[in-house]
Amino acid sequence: MDEFEELFGEKKPEKKIAGPEGHRARVRDAMERNPELSGFDDYELLEYLLFVTNPRKDTKPLAKELIRIFGSLSAVLYADYGELRRVPGVGDLTAHLLSNVLHIVMRAEYSRFEHPCRITTAADTARYMYARFLGRTKEVLLMTSLNINDEVIQTDEIAAGSVDSAPFDLVKLLRIADRNGAKKIILAHNHPGGTLGFSDADIESTARVIECCNLTGYTFNDHLIFVGNRYISMFAKDMMSSVIAECGKAYKAANDMAAKELSRRARMIKIGEKTALNAENDGKMAVLNMYKQVNAMPESERLKIIGDLIRSVEL
Repeated sequence: MDEFEELFGEKKPEKKIAGPEGHRARVRDAMERNPELSGFDDYELLEYLLFVTNPRKDTKPLAKELIRIFGSLSAVLYADYGELRRVPGVGDLTAHLLSNVLHIVMRAEYSRFEHPCRITTAADTARYMYARFLGRTKEVLLMTSLNINDEVIQTDEIAAGSVDSAPFDLVKLLRIADRNGAKKIILAHNHPGGTLGFSDADIESTARVIECCNLTGYTFNDHLIFVGNRYISMFAKDMMSSVIAECGKAYKAANDMAAKELSRRARMIKIGEKTALNAENDGKMAVLNMYKQVNAMPESERLKIIGDLIRSVEL
């Protein structure tokens, strides 16, 4: 009879388990039905993690308290061990688990791109780079060095700044590219403020990097901005005209600086030559005046001075 009841959907529902175990079973079932976790609140996901280190305890109050103290699920997972241990109810095992979850996830993401990882499109770059900005609360500029076959050599942090700026050193960037043996480079940075777009400063700094690459033999592939799991590519968004215009400005500025430097050096040379000539004339006049003074002396004094001078030269 049970088989027919199950076949026609008339089987009576199983009795629900009461208490924490029943709640945990329902949470696990809900997550299995919804693997993308849409519709779950942050505290519910955190509650699920806390099942591991709190096997016989209702973890919902602690999950809500952690969210209240730190402000978000991301902030909780980005907190360090010491910060977590200061929260009442968070023990040693829980602090260890929560402080390492994000690092483990990032390690897993990195491992998806073991060498040789080939990057030929903006989408390739986005898949490779986005995990490196997880949990970042300040703007960070990263550079990926590629070989001639578009394979990743290494990704380096070039600069870290405030929430809306990351000034960087062009010399450092080129030095790292040279150290890595790069043939091509890709830049990427995040906007923690949430603006998915290139600022005038982003375009101007990219133009300077392109000019430096042209002068030093590197190929500049792209510059991406990330906001969470969204990204924008400078070259894929038809911004080349703006970048080329900025490159023209940078090239003109470099030429102007070079012309000023050459002019300055030319002026310094002329001043140096004039100074040397004046010094030479002054020396000639000093010798002539001394000769006149010696000739005006009595013969005995004049002969003595000449004799002393000859002996000093001979020595």
